[in-house]
Amino acid sequence: MAVFTIPFDYNETDKTTVPICVRDTDDFGNSVHFEWIEQGVVPVAHKLVKLAARVLHDGWRASEIVEPVVFKLSLEHGANVGYEPSARVYSRAEWFARDLKVGGRRARRKTEVELFVKTMESVEDEFDFLRSLTAKDTLDRLLEQLTELGMDDVRAMVPMILMECDAREFQHRFKKSRNAVSQQFFRGMRKAAQTAGIVGRLRDVE
Repeated sequence: MAVFTIPFDYNETDKTTVPICVRDTDDFGNSVHFEWIEQGVVPVAHKLVKLAARVLHDGWRASEIVEPVVFKLSLEHGANVGYEPSARVYSRAEWFARDLKVGGRRARRKTEVELFVKTMESVEDEFDFLRSLTAKDTLDRLLEQLTELGMDDVRAMVPMILMECDAREFQHRFKKSRNAVSQQFFRGMRKAAQTAGIVGRLRDVE
């Protein structure tokens, strides 16, 4: 069984780089589609190491949170990585890291729908909002709807929020204040959700 090591040119004598290792075959014998490594892991490798360091207090545990995510995404979607695969890998890896931190997968299924609607109605936490969408595999539908509605800026905000870009990055790219960006994002996402029939009528941002 081979192992993908990121960065691809990693040298064990390099003491400054923390590698991320993912087996090329999952526990059930399914081959991992390389697209998820190349397009999903490589672009955010340094962020994934920082994530492991922040949540699990050990950057060397990055492989532990990345491998199961890649296995699942590869099994679910094959070589079709879709829109912003690196943002999807990062978001799911963060969920997995937080689960590990509390001792295992949290029991979320019972209140999954209620949590989604509640989060859609809240403008207080955009990070939880996007993670909820990603967890329910509704993100692709919303992104398609944003494209149809011509909301290119809102669509461009999605991967930035998933990868936790700070306010200055949003202000620099969109030439707006953080509050203006937040208002535009949530109104756009709510309209896309309504148009796509994902949720019912939602309260607009005041």
